Amino acid sequence: MVLGRMIFTAAILLSSAAGNAADLQAGKSVSQAQCGQCHDADDWEGEGAASLESLIRDIVAGKVKHKTQLQLSESQIVDIAAYWGQPATGKRR
Repeated sequence: MVLGRMIFTAAILLSSAAGNAADLQAGKSVSQAQCGQCHDADDWEGEGAASLESLIRDIVAGKVKHKTQLQLSESQIVDIAAYWGQPATGKRR
């Protein structure tokens, strides 16, 4: 019975973590659609996902000047930051 509860708890924890994980493919898609006219993933080479996430949040909130106003969901911000923040290996394009 205890083992069953532990397995159930572990499954819930894993599914919540997976639900909060960034989706690189979605980040690529949204960044190309929303940002692709002016930015390329390689523009952010060397920047980490956390700093990009903070920057994008500030742009969306209007705290950082940007050419156009952005309206992105929290998950889109996380996905774009993860996609742009991944190490450049030539597979981002």
